[in-house]
Amino acid sequence: MIVVLAIDALEYDLVERFDCAHLRQQYYGKTDITEFSEPRTMVLWTSFMTGVNSERRVLALGDREMWNLSLDIGETFFQGFRNPAVIDLPGFSYDLKQHARERELLRQYFEAGSPTEKECIREEYNRLAFEHHRKIKADFGRALSENHDLVLAYFSVADVIGHLNFGNTVLMKMIYLDLDEIAATVKEEMIVLSDHGMMKIGSFGDHSGYGFWSARDRDLGTPKITDFRGILLEKR
Repeated sequence: MIVVLAIDALEYDLVERFDCAHLRQQYYGKTDITEFSEPRTMVLWTSFMTGVNSERRVLALGDREMWNLSLDIGETFFQGFRNPAVIDLPGFSYDLKQHARERELLRQYFEAGSPTEKECIREEYNRLAFEHHRKIKADFGRALSENHDLVLAYFSVADVIGHLNFGNTVLMKMIYLDLDEIAATVKEEMIVLSDHGMMKIGSFGDHSGYGFWSARDRDLGTPKITDFRGILLEKR
């Protein structure tokens, strides 16, 4: 079994700062996403699955419709595995209803007029994100106990919570340590991969111009996100 922890917005500097040894593994570094003019979640994960830069294709769908994109398995490297489990990955098995609600609350937050209204929306937004995170953790744990040759789970919590709470160091550390504990449960060969990192803008967070990777078996240098198709297929 090969395991991929696909973690949205896992920030290299915070993995270091919070000493997340299980997320770092033996070899780790930053990915190169400079080829993308807009390092957006759907663009990057679609490019990861297909092994080619899919930015033009995804952005052509528009800001709203791109989130409904769902690739056929034949377009992805998952077809090279006998029995893959792919949990909640954007562009493939995304929980559309969950993530649409998150984006709607994010919009409401920035349109809200009063601090009290903003705080109520933030609380609902955070609650929704953590509930979903617990579900993905449970789904991931079940998949690890089943007969899969590839298990990939997408964890969105660092990105979703980070957008409104990145300046809250205590909360972000709690999230990173929880993700580190999840990584610690994996005994199989594992790659940890983020689409992009996150940089602080006031108390909020926005996408950075690089991602994060780690592996146990070899140094990958500064890979592009499109390189992981070949890297993972080699491990079959």
